[in-house]
Amino acid sequence: MAKDAELDRLKSAQDAAFQCKQSAYDAQNTAWNRRVNANTTMCHAYDEKQRVYAEQTDAWNNLQRIRDRNGPQIDRLNAQQEAAFQKMKQAFDNASAAHDRRDGASARSYADDGHRYKTEAQGCVNERRRLVEEIRSARAQHKAVRLTFQRAKAEFDSAKRAYDATKADYMRVQQAFEQAKAEFDQAVKAFKFRLEVIKAASQKQREDWRNIAQQASVPYEYLNNTKVRRNSDGSYDVFYGGAGRPDGFGHGHATLDRFGKATHDRRPFDTNHPENFADENSYIEFQRSKGHRGGWGLAHHGYIEGCPVTFALGWGSKEDEILLSDGHTDKRTFHRSGNHNHYGREKGPNLNVRDRGLYTGPGA
Repeated sequence: MAKDAELDRLKSAQDAAFQCKQSAYDAQNTAWNRRVNANTTMCHAYDEKQRVYAEQTDAWNNLQRIRDRNGPQIDRLNAQQEAAFQKMKQAFDNASAAHDRRDGASARSYADDGHRYKTEAQGCVNERRRLVEEIRSARAQHKAVRLTFQRAKAEFDSAKRAYDATKADYMRVQQAFEQAKAEFDQAVKAFKFRLEVIKAASQKQREDWRNIAQQASVPYEYLNNTKVRRNSDGSYDVFYGGAGRPDGFGHGHATLDRFGKATHDRRPFDTNHPENFADENSYIEFQRSKGHRGGWGLAHHGYIEGCPVTFALGWGSKEDEILLSDGHTDKRTFHRSGNHNHYGREKGPNLNVRDRGLYTGPGA
């Protein structure tokens, strides 16, 4: 297939688009890995936030449970303490009055009651303090867990913002990859289309060359491996059978004239000689095309008074001259000067005759 500048350009464009696509693909993979890592971090942060939220909920529920349980008890203890205090005060007042009356037994009895009420009131205070401390401890636990939850929530929010950023970056890079892929696909399509056009043209050229080669009588085994050159005068040169390529070393060479007539055929690795031409006129036209004003036609076998001879007739400036030898000799080598006698127009030295002793028949 012949080189095509447009196909080369499209191939270069396809290769460049492929590199762009691969770069975009690598960037997409990198962005995807960042997104996955950010998602993993976010998920861990979410799990931690939910775990701490559950702890906060448990701490809050525990605080509420203790409040609900201890609140009424504290109210009861407050009332009980106040009642014991009042009884204690009254008992100590009675003891003081009995002492003033010098009633020692009553004073002692009232004093004992006062101390008993005092002990009862102090017991209420101690129990109330314990219950209040339980509430304070539960409140402190809830506060600590709430602060931990707020930190966990802040970490999750930060991780989510980072994930959202990597997700947006991935979407942008993914869009760039899709664009690069579309451009690559378009480049592939353009290259394939041009390639198919060239293949079709090459196939047509091969068919045309095959037809021309057939017209030029190229042997069948070479018909699918030829190179044809069209000349400015409308004639064709057909090359075939060369080493490595149709017009390689040792190639054969056939020609068609502008009228489509086979005029010449030299088989591969054969020497070039007049008998490669299809007929007399083809050989003479070939000589004329090389700028010769006169020359020799093809060698022929004939008879003079029954004696076999080989001869070739002159044309142009050698009109009326003849090459002649005894017998039917090899036509391909006959034109060599040592293989024939030369008879001219009986003008010039030796009457324009070169007698090499190769013709001994009538009139010699």
